[in-house]
Order: sequence, then C-alpha cells, then structure tokens
Amino acid sequence: MDEVSVQQLLQLLGNSDHTSCLPFPSLLFALLFFLIHSPHPMGKSNLSFVWFVMRMAGLRVPSFTKVKNFKMPDFVSPTRCLSPQGLPFYYRSISSVISQCLGTPKLASSLIRFPVESTTTYTEIYHGKRWNSEPRFAAPMVSIAGVLHVFVKDCVTFLHPQLGPTRGIIDKIYHRKDLGTEVLVKVDTLLDANQFKFMVPNSCLFYLPDSTLILYEQITVVSSAIVCVQEKPLDVVRWNRVTDSFQRFSPDECASYLATHPLKAKAAGRKVVMLPLILFADDTSGNKSKKWHKFESWYLLLAGLPRHMNAKVENIHFLCSSDSMSALDMANPIADELILLEGSGLEVYDALHNELIAPILLFIADNPMASLLLNHLGGSAIKYCRICMADRDESPDIISAIRTLQDSLQQMVVISSQRTQQLKDQHRTLYGVREDSNPLLHIPGDAYRCFPLELLHTLLLGPVKYFLIEVMATFSKAQKEEILARMKAFNFSGFHVKVHGNVCYHHKSFVGRDYKAWSQMALFIISPYLTEGQQKVLLALSKVFRIAYCDFFDPAEADTLHQICVGFVHTVRDFMPSLLRKQKVHYFLHLVESMQDYGPTSAFSAERYICTSVCVLRLQNIYGNKQAPSRDIANHFAIVEHLRYICGGGLFNSNERCSKGVKDLYDTHEVQGFFNSIPSKLLNADREIYKPGTARMATSYNGKLNLLKVHATIIDGTILELQQLETPYSVITHLGSMDDNVQEYRAVVSNCSELVHSGDYVELHPPFCEFKYGQLLTTIQLKSGRTLCLVQGFLALQLPNGQPLFNDFECPLFTLSRTLFTVDSTRIQKAVSMVHECGNHCKFEKSVVLNTVEREQVADTKLVFLHDWTQLLYCLNVYCVL
Repeated sequence: MDEVSVQQLLQLLGNSDHTSCLPFPSLLFALLFFLIHSPHPMGKSNLSFVWFVMRMAGLRVPSFTKVKNFKMPDFVSPTRCLSPQGLPFYYRSISSVISQCLGTPKLASSLIRFPVESTTTYTEIYHGKRWNSEPRFAAPMVSIAGVLHVFVKDCVTFLHPQLGPTRGIIDKIYHRKDLGTEVLVKVDTLLDANQFKFMVPNSCLFYLPDSTLILYEQITVVSSAIVCVQEKPLDVVRWNRVTDSFQRFSPDECASYLATHPLKAKAAGRKVVMLPLILFADDTSGNKSKKWHKFESWYLLLAGLPRHMNAKVENIHFLCSSDSMSALDMANPIADELILLEGSGLEVYDALHNELIAPILLFIADNPMASLLLNHLGGSAIKYCRICMADRDESPDIISAIRTLQDSLQQMVVISSQRTQQLKDQHRTLYGVREDSNPLLHIPGDAYRCFPLELLHTLLLGPVKYFLIEVMATFSKAQKEEILARMKAFNFSGFHVKVHGNVCYHHKSFVGRDYKAWSQMALFIISPYLTEGQQKVLLALSKVFRIAYCDFFDPAEADTLHQICVGFVHTVRDFMPSLLRKQKVHYFLHLVESMQDYGPTSAFSAERYICTSVCVLRLQNIYGNKQAPSRDIANHFAIVEHLRYICGGGLFNSNERCSKGVKDLYDTHEVQGFFNSIPSKLLNADREIYKPGTARMATSYNGKLNLLKVHATIIDGTILELQQLETPYSVITHLGSMDDNVQEYRAVVSNCSELVHSGDYVELHPPFCEFKYGQLLTTIQLKSGRTLCLVQGFLALQLPNGQPLFNDFECPLFTLSRTLFTVDSTRIQKAVSMVHECGNHCKFEKSVVLNTVEREQVADTKLVFLHDWTQLLYCLNVYCVL
C-alpha cells in the first residue's frame, strides 16, 4: 500500500461525520468497539498496547474508557433473576433474542417458516416427523401476494385443476423438499351439487339440501391458487369413496371442523409465523484447582435455520450462566417465557411477519443434564433409561413402556404422598424419577419427547471408548507396535481429521474427535488381533456408528436401521457383557426414533454447541474480574449480540439503521473472521482458488515451477494402459509430441469444496464409463486454461447375478484397474476412503529411523508395515462418513 492509500485510509477511519458512521462517532471508533467487545476478548494490557500503536501511527484515538463504555441505542441489559434458593443470576430473555434474529434481514430471510415434507431423505430438523405431524408446530397461516392472509381452517375459493373456482377448507400449509421454497396448501374440496355430479356422474343427491356442501377429497395446490376467503358453510357431509355413500358429521365433529383457527382473532390482521425453538443446556468442566469454575449455562437456537447456519457461532444465542447453581435452578424464567410465547405469542418486527408463536421443539443436552432437566434419577438408577421404563434387572435389548409427561407427573404425586423418607426412596427407585419442583415439566407439550439421543457421550464416550480400553488391555507390546505400524501405513484419504496421539497408550485421554476418527478405521486396524466375539462386537458397533453419523436419514429404512441397533445390543450382550456395566448401550434402541422425529443426528448433535460453550464461555470468565461472573458474562454476550443485530441491518431508535459505512466495515472478511470466527475458506469462497475444479499446489523444482511439455489434444479423453509404463506418474512423458507447455499441480478443489491431493482416492460425478471411483494421480492445466485430472479407475467386483461383492466388513470390493483416463477437474466430487485388502505378501519389517534427542540424531529401529501394491484388491470404507 502506497503513502497516498495510507493517508486515505487514515482519513476514512478518522471521519467524524456521524451520519456516515451511525450509530458510532467514527469508523475507527466502531473498529475499536469491535475489538473490545469481541467474543474472543483480549486482556487490558494487550488492548492498551493496541491503543499505543495507533497513537504512534498518528491516529486520533478515542480514549479506552470512552469506547468501552459506549452505549449502543436500544441496548437492554440482562435481567437479574433469583433461583429457588434465592441466589442471583442474569438472564437474557428469549423474546429479545428472537426479536433481534427476526429483525436482522440476512437471518430472517434464511429462516424456514413452514414445515418441509420430504418423501425421500431427511437432512434437516424441519424434515422430521415431529415438526410435520404435531399440530403444535403447524404453520397457522400464509400470506398471498402480501395482501390476502389465509389461516388454517379458513374456507376459501381456489382454482381446482378440473372444476375451476371451488370452495375448500385449508388443512395444512407447508413446503415440499423437492419443490424448494414453493408454498403448498392441502385443501379439503367442498363441492356443490353440480360439481359433485360432474365428479361422480352416477350419484344420487335428491335427499341433500341445496345449501349442503360435500367434502369430496383433499388435494394439494400452490398457495397462489387461492383466490379469496369465504364465509364458512352451514352444513357439510362427507363422501365415502369406498362405500359410495354420504356420511354426516356429528354435531361436535361439525363444530370442530368448521371452527375458526384460534390465532386468527388474536392476530387482528397481522401476519403470524410459527418458529420452533431449540434449547441447549451444558456444563463446562472445571474444578477448584483450575482458573475457571464449573459453569452451567443455557443457549437458544432457531430450529428453522439450516444446520450449516445453526453451527455458526453467531447463531448460538447465550441466555444465562452461573457457577453457583444448576441449569434447572435457572429454568424458571425460561419456562415462564416459553409458556407465554406458545400461548400468547410475541409481536416483533420482521420483514415478513409481525406476530410470532414460538413453541419449544427440542432440548439438546448430554445424558446427565437431560436426566436432571426431566427429574430422572440418571444412568445409575435401577430404571436407568430416561426414555423408557427399562430396568437394570431386565435384558438391555428390551424397550419397556415409553415414559410420558403425564405418567411421570402422576408418579411424582405418588412419591410426594408417601409419609416416610424410606417409602419415598423406594418409590423413587421404582419409578426412576424424583419429585422435585421442575418448571420445565409445565411447558406445553410432552417434555420427555423433547430430548433426542445425544451421541457424543452416548456413543463416542460410551461404547467406542469402553471397547477400546478393554481390548487394548489384552494386547501385548508387540501387537501394539504392529497396530501403530498399520496406522502409519493407513491411507487417510477421505478423512476430515486424524487420530491425535498414540492410540495404544493414550486412548484413555482421547476426546470425542479422536474417538470419532478412530471409529472410521478401527475395523481395518485391529481386527487381526481380536477374538471372534470381539470382532463381531466391533463390526456391530461400526454399523451403529455409520447410522449415527450419516449425513441423511431415509424414513423408508427405519425398520432396517432399528434392527441393526437391536443386533448391536444383542451382540454386546452375548460376546462382551462387560460393556453393559454402563447403561449407554440400551439407548441405541431409541436412536432411530430420534432420527424419525428430528432428522439425521448432525441436525441436533451437541458437539458443535459444546465446543462453543466451553471455549467462548471460559474466555469470558478468564478475562472477567470473577466477582460476578453471571452478570459479566451475560452483559458481554448481550453487547455482542446487540452489536451483531445493529451491524446486520436491524432497526434501532424506532426507524434508524446503521450507516452503509459501518455495515460495509462489519461485512469485511477481516471483521467477520475476527468477530464471528468464520473461516477464511468460507469468507473467500467466491475467489477462484476455492472454486470446485481449481488446481492447487503447483509442483516446483529448486524453487521454480515445473512446466511439462504435453500435446493437449492427446490428453483430453485419452485412455492408456498402465502396463505399458514404468510408473503411473510417468504417463505425462508418454503422451506424444512436446508442443505445449503444461503446468502440473498436486491438488484440486472438489465439488464438496475440499482439497484433494494427488494419491487420494476420489468419487467421480458423473462416473466416467464404468468407473465411479478412482485414484487421483496428478492434475494438469493446459495452455488453454482447462484443468484435467489424471485418474486410475477402480472396477467394482460383482457376483454372477450382478450384485456387488462385499468383504467380511460389509464393504464393497473393487480392483484397481490398469486403465488411466483424464476427466475434467469439475468431475471430482469428493475424496473417499479406499482400504487396501492386504494379502499374505503385505508384511512388517524393521526399519532404521533417525530421531533427534537433545540436538543429536540417534538411530533407532522402528516397525513399519509394507503393503504389497501388486495386490490390486481394495474395499470402499463405508464407515468413513465424516
């Protein structure tokens, strides 16, 4: 940057024209405010040094105190509340969070406002059965052309595909996954006598009054087919197509069917939206010897956001936190507000709606926290399951009576009515619940259905961890050396993360991320060292892992997936009953039910939210004065979220928005990366180097790019036989004349925006001839600018009947063909995991390696595993799902 540009930048930052920097005095002031109130705070000494540097650069810097104490317009501090024990904590209201979310244009435009029916697979929470089937979450109305407000149960005139203008009763308003954002309406068609005779020519209507309408069928139309709202009919009969006869409603049925939607009168002409909520409760680990205490906290998420947006830090909204009370002790204001939001609604500013109904869709919590919030005794109780009445003395593969809120409340009444403490303890043991006061149990709906299975502690820190600990204890030192050698030789193509640390000796201190990576490769590493029973358990566990972390859920396969989970429980019971000492194995019987209700587990996984809770919350406490942490943390999060709201285009002072200069400053990649922790890969997604098909990592020799001379027309679409060449990578030198300069690269960006390196295994989309998978050998860019990938194809092995051939781990088998071909780089879909099927010639050898010890190189022998690459048999690792 030259001297003139620097001077222009300094003038821009120092601009004190308030109208161009609203609501801040200047853009420099805004930047400093971002710095002080960042979600990733800095100590005062570091901030003071920043102030010193800017003054030395010649900037007129406002005082640190003035910037820190600046009050944003319409900012509301968190409310001081008291726990049942009289201890104070500070709470950000759910209503204020929702108001800010809907008042932010970018966020409001991304919200799904209607349930989404999916006839194929579920990929989001709003595809799940619960949002689509329960009346509590049904969309109450749709606005047509911004003028006509149509509610469910309204009588309307709509354009019937056969009859033209026809009357009907609105039954449901929704989206369909395959039709995108098109709003659909299910309508009960009400036919008069002439219309009915047209649809059913041979019917007899002589006994029906002329004023009676006939409920003929339910059809689906687009919302734009609705013409107007009509008066409700006085009399309706139902046509039974099976018996070809009319059926009259009872008086109560008719009154219920023709009733007006309860929200229509309350809305008073305003638009209404249904916005289900997600609450996340967590406790950060800590103890008295650490510089942070154990905090329990509540967070809010909007269920209508796609999961990739809900995983962002700025969309995880802090409510309250305390180091002196449990999450249940802070639940009173949350429960009161949820009851109010579902019953009376909330009037908010929104670009699309004015009235809001916000029921709670689900809670996200680990097993101990979920038990606490449901008054369940926990996993150590005899009735250890919070979802059903499973008993410790029964077989773990049995699903007992499902717990319901009504039954649990009755059981709590029975416990409270006992006269002695001994009788109360006996009944607590009998039912598995305690009778403590719990405001969450009074929220509308069944709270026991709102807690789906949480996988981090149930699977990764459960059976995966316990199995690894148990089998590692049986391996000899020599076997552990072989396991480490096998891991060193394993190809991690397709893996997003590798196992950190020595799995043989440090596995007890692994975290969830390490167990997740290990689960995707365990079958291929340690199976030769397991007993037959242990192999069966590991295979069954891997199948459950594949279900749990799959990116989608197909409801048509629900029964099959449930049987796999049942088979896992049976296998553990028969071959490794020691794993049943912890009752987490039983919970997998309820896994598929959670996926039916809420979609794939990635839509309600707690792992991302736990990471945010631990990292961000601890930072706020470390840089606070630790005298009133609940207040300080709540105040800081309130300032951060209000700042996001204002800079995101939200209204303040009734009708003002931040200036374009402030919004442009906030939207810069540098501020977004620093303030909202957005990776540069996402911020720069529009840049050429991040686009699918872009070649990356050019090869070099002695610091100079290596330009190859290749005839372009020969490469494009050419198929060569590998057996004619010395090595796969020498194919470039065998492609004819040396006319064109071609640049060689070592990586390419896939369609999934991942960097795929030479030597990785890839999926091609669309497939090239019979090759769907292959190994990326190299990437080249022609003089014309076109990028091509040289791939060696995999051929799928099949049985005589054409069915694919699988190995013992139920992975499809492939053979690495001698065929090389080039494809356009945009056909590289993603990296996949292919595992070499080792034969008798794959062996271990001792190798001499040099280790640096106290600045000296010491020779040491190390066991290495050598693959026999003449064996061309591979399997597709179907357990690599992340």
